[in-house]
Amino acid sequence: MLDAVLATLQVVAALLLIFLLPGYVLVNALYPRKGELDREYDGLYRVTLGIVLSIAVTVLWSFLLNSLGVDPGTGLGQVRDVNIAAGLLGLTAAFFVAGWWRGAYPWMVRLHPSLARTPAPGPADLLAEERRDHKVRLRLQDLAVRRERLRRAIADSERRMRLQSAEARSHYEEKRDAARRDLEGVEAELRKLEEERAAELY
Repeated sequence: MLDAVLATLQVVAALLLIFLLPGYVLVNALYPRKGELDREYDGLYRVTLGIVLSIAVTVLWSFLLNSLGVDPGTGLGQVRDVNIAAGLLGLTAAFFVAGWWRGAYPWMVRLHPSLARTPAPGPADLLAEERRDHKVRLRLQDLAVRRERLRRAIADSERRMRLQSAEARSHYEEKRDAARRDLEGVEAELRKLEEERAAELY
């Protein structure tokens, strides 16, 4: 019973090593950003490409072993299960390290903070960031114009208060106080946007 279970596990491990693991980690190394292959079916694309690339890696590794010739001591070729398994495990480990280095495995930060890697932004990410930054700049410009307009309105109301009678002065006081409240809101929003931009830069 135990031998049958071990044999089954060995077959499953061999199938995974030959038909999935090397190609899958190679795909992650080539395309480290999630959703880079496809926004909706990224996982399916990775598995499919992983199967194809795993077969290709296994065939190429077997060709390489075959090119080494025959061992004079044993008279056997190098294309043996041990050599194939060792090579595929080594290639899988190398592809995994390359994928980690490019930021394909953000979950590794749970193992240790020093393992955190972030993938470089892609063209779509850069374009989206540029658009968002452009919107923020437009918003900052609009708020700066509103702030200057409100400051002028406050100064105009105070000037008119000095020139008007007591009855008319209360009207300009209300206008001044309303402009001050609006100015406080504008300045608060400006500070918030500037703090957000500073946090992103630093």
